[in-house]
Amino acid sequence: MALLAGAAGCGSPSYQYVTNKKDGAFLKVPAGWTHQEMPGPALFGIDARNVSPEMLRTLMSREWVVGLDASEKFDETSLFVPDAALPKGFVQVRHLLPEEARSVSTNDLRNFVVTVDDAVAAQEEAVRRDPYGARLAPSFLLLRDESVSRDSGVHGVHLIYQVATAAGLVTIDQTSLLDQNQTVLYQLVLACSALCYAQHGVQISEVTGSFTIKPTDRGQKA
Repeated sequence: MALLAGAAGCGSPSYQYVTNKKDGAFLKVPAGWTHQEMPGPALFGIDARNVSPEMLRTLMSREWVVGLDASEKFDETSLFVPDAALPKGFVQVRHLLPEEARSVSTNDLRNFVVTVDDAVAAQEEAVRRDPYGARLAPSFLLLRDESVSRDSGVHGVHLIYQVATAAGLVTIDQTSLLDQNQTVLYQLVLACSALCYAQHGVQISEVTGSFTIKPTDRGQKA
């Protein structure tokens, strides 16, 4: 279902492609990164719930997930840890269940990984109660919040935010998109420690900027 290919050029390639041609998802990552197709599903957001074995099989049949790891050795057990020293995450394509497709909205995309709207409200309340302390040590910071509009009606959001955890600050770069008919979810999520993001933010931005969606007939009819 997926094609993973290196970029052509003189000498060693500087990047490689992670692609799902059947659903029209394309991503370019540095050659030094590792990646692996996961058995799925990635239980985040709309999937973050207790599911029966039957439902799990249904979700697996509707989802493609590739784990991304800037480490030399791929480690599927630590793809989304807050204190990661190097960027980690996943790229995902999922055909929404009919009931989800009927109810999903663009605004819902904001909360598919972290409940961003609730976190923003909680931080604002904390600032109201303790203006100095809450600003000095925020529990949540929304660094970027932008709408995305692409060709063929693809639309969604791109968010960058920081979350305070017991292990320290984690920075999450999240792109969540829907096709024109809002039946297919395309998502790219990368995360690591705030220090890691400061060091590798340009590289992460290049990966995020390469995330290209070209919806196919399969996606439109799913």
